[in-house]
Amino acid sequence: MNKLTTIASIFFLSLLEGCSDGSGHDPLPVAETTVRLEGVIGLSATRAVIDSGYEKDLEVCFARQDETTGSTGAYGMWKVCEAVRLGGGGNRPITFAESQLYPADGTHIRLHGYYPAGDKVTFDLKTGKATFSLDGVTDIMATGCLTATIYDPVRTCTFRHLLTQVALVCYSDRAEQWGAVTKIEAVDICKAQQLDWQSETPQLTGSLDGPVGKVAIRDINRLLLPQIGEDEELPEAQGYILLPVSPADGTVAHPLQLEVTTTKDGKGNETATVSHVSVTVDGGFLLGKRHVVSLFFTDGRKIQATSVGVERWTDKDAGEIPI
Repeated sequence: MNKLTTIASIFFLSLLEGCSDGSGHDPLPVAETTVRLEGVIGLSATRAVIDSGYEKDLEVCFARQDETTGSTGAYGMWKVCEAVRLGGGGNRPITFAESQLYPADGTHIRLHGYYPAGDKVTFDLKTGKATFSLDGVTDIMATGCLTATIYDPVRTCTFRHLLTQVALVCYSDRAEQWGAVTKIEAVDICKAQQLDWQSETPQLTGSLDGPVGKVAIRDINRLLLPQIGEDEELPEAQGYILLPVSPADGTVAHPLQLEVTTTKDGKGNETATVSHVSVTVDGGFLLGKRHVVSLFFTDGRKIQATSVGVERWTDKDAGEIPI
């Protein structure tokens, strides 16, 4: 019995020694003095994988805000830190133009990464908001607000797509009466989209004092309408546009309004003609998704818009969209 007691005592002491650093206190976590981040592109806030590509190096920015000492939960002025996410799929290293350090006293910092950088975005360091200039072509992405300290660093982030893509398939059963499509424009689009850096789930809101107007569908320029018979397959999409999902969210209540300009009036008369088309999709537009919509040019100056499908953005699309 004494032998068993001795063995049990030794085992118990060894457990105590394994749980202590010898000072009587739990060991502090290892400090991470430099902000080291990896970023992935291709996940929206609630959707599945959109794109694992993005082979190019991506110039991004991170808005940073430091907690003020002696006042927990209060933060100072925002500042903007330029960075580059190295190209490739999955988590890729992010290199800051100027090395970013965590405060040595253990106070928090906030980081909010976004794309694009440069002349397509302006920012207000006092309000903590970035304003993007929408052109219908450039993707807009953000990570949401990340909070970290020297003892609880942030190591990964996800750049989420904040726009939806609408791709158009144009065709006709009487192409000679419509001639060519010279342009298609989305109307009543708020061209100034704001991002609040304090938001953990990034989203865009239209600027109240920003310009509202038309945004052109890309790649539509004197498009000759394909003549498609009843049983023939539709062509590939001939043009696309990247848009916010508010206020035109693609629902019946808030459809996307298009202006379609053709060289003929739908009756064979050679005159520039503008037709108005409302676009809706089941469930409304989804962020980070590609919605394929057909425009069927038929008799009586009528253009029928029909949702063909919704899919993830493909590597081919990523190659076409400036990133």
